[in-house]
Amino acid sequence: MIYLTEKQLLLWRLRQSGLTLSEIATKLGISRQAVHKTMQTVENKVYEALISAAAASKVEIRRIDAKRGILVGWSPWLKTEVYITFSSRNGLQIWFKHEGDCKTCPLREDCRKILLNEAEERGIELPASREIEPSKLAEILFDKLLEGL
Repeated sequence: MIYLTEKQLLLWRLRQSGLTLSEIATKLGISRQAVHKTMQTVENKVYEALISAAAASKVEIRRIDAKRGILVGWSPWLKTEVYITFSSRNGLQIWFKHEGDCKTCPLREDCRKILLNEAEERGIELPASREIEPSKLAEILFDKLLEGL
């Protein structure tokens, strides 16, 4: 579990929205150094949380970007890619890449909501159509997230 203070979560959200450290400092009326130090603490906590989630899920780590809150791994058991993300709205989430039958899944709307929240927090546009299944939304989201990884 990752525990961030309200201040740390606020800085995380502002950074994920695309603001620079200087812009965050100006917006909050604090020094750039204070923002930098807090972000280092936050990124360390996010890194540890991503690593712990991978270990608990028996996921082999392939790539990790704590600044963006994403880990890409491989599940040897399911023989598929795994994405572990952290966001202020959704906390830690673990996604196994698959072509599921979302139409019959009882978690369909939960997955859709989480994916749309994840994309919104990261400034990524996803198709809003209810016709697009969550597994396809996840594919679009993670393709965009991985572009800079």
